[in-house]
Amino acid sequence: MNKEGVTIIQDSKFNEVLMSVKVLITLKKETVTLANVYTQLLGDRSIQYPTKKAMTQAMDLMYGLKFGSRSYSVGKHQVIELTLKGINEKFVDLSLHQSYLDFMKEVFMNPLINENTVKEAIKVVRQNMKRSQESPNTYAIYKAFELAGKDQSFGINMLGYEDDLNLISVADVAAFHQEILKEASTLFYMIGEVEPLAVDFSRPIDSTSVTKTHIESIFEFETHNAPQSELIQVYETDIHPHHPLYYPYLIFLAILGQSASSYLFQNIREKNSLSYSIYASQLIYDSLFYISTSIAPENETIVLDLIKAQFKLIAEDTLDLNSAKQYVINRIEATSESASQSLGFEFRNHTLNLNDKPSDVVASFEKVTEAEVKAVLDHIKDPFTFVYRGQNNEEN
Repeated sequence: MNKEGVTIIQDSKFNEVLMSVKVLITLKKETVTLANVYTQLLGDRSIQYPTKKAMTQAMDLMYGLKFGSRSYSVGKHQVIELTLKGINEKFVDLSLHQSYLDFMKEVFMNPLINENTVKEAIKVVRQNMKRSQESPNTYAIYKAFELAGKDQSFGINMLGYEDDLNLISVADVAAFHQEILKEASTLFYMIGEVEPLAVDFSRPIDSTSVTKTHIESIFEFETHNAPQSELIQVYETDIHPHHPLYYPYLIFLAILGQSASSYLFQNIREKNSLSYSIYASQLIYDSLFYISTSIAPENETIVLDLIKAQFKLIAEDTLDLNSAKQYVINRIEATSESASQSLGFEFRNHTLNLNDKPSDVVASFEKVTEAEVKAVLDHIKDPFTFVYRGQNNEEN
């Protein structure tokens, strides 16, 4: 990334060109819903392309250009991302890459903000909220994070809040847009067989996205009308991406619950048939990981006991370190075969203040020892537990 916040990855193996603008703002409960509405509005219409038809025609003229927007969080930041994918200009006699950049700039700098576009964006955000509530597992994960991370970035619901959604006005969105243009870190990425282009709307990131989250070891539950329960456990650790045990920590998580040979999968799902699915996932920006599983309500206690037992087994067993290493290394090596994953890897570097190459990460994994993996256990605190209990639980 240069000092203006621009990253160009020249790679001839990709026939398509991928461009991405990633806007980083401080993740706040007060603005997360507004930012989601703004994200939905971006790319829908612009001043130059004031109708959906005009937008579609513009993309069709660029050989079926694909464009999208989304919002998500990385630690203390909310990311508003615009992504554009099109064919390489070497296949046609046109300056397509500059046209792509011009289109991206127009959409980002000049979105059409009026009563109709804001109303439509609010409708989409509301539908996304509703869909999450209709999925028990999705609802349980968001609820667990909200309860475990109360008053912290981690606890902010990235889908937004209904009460705030009802209050958003055209003036709010317009003011938010101006604030983005004036202050927000705006990173620009391009990958493919490309030459550098002059980007005049980027702004470099001014801090890493890493934050520290504190989790209380307590138990919470809600009931719902369903035949199964969703169980979420959130674990705090002091291991962050610059910690000496970071790579052993990632190997530990693979061994615990990230593959078909993991302890959680084998000992809870396969051997005992106690869960429909079970896995462990890390949140690297927050120094957390969580375990998620779907179970029969009557199996809640035994599953909680078995999850706890897996940590003890990892401490005592001779670990299949080679399989775990190969699992994570395969995922890293696959990064270079995907344009979007390659850009994601660079974004990871920038938001974590790292300068890694995939080969560096692979080398770090290869050096991990069993003793280091077991040492990770001393850095994990007791979890926060949330159960979204099915109604046929005997305790209801």
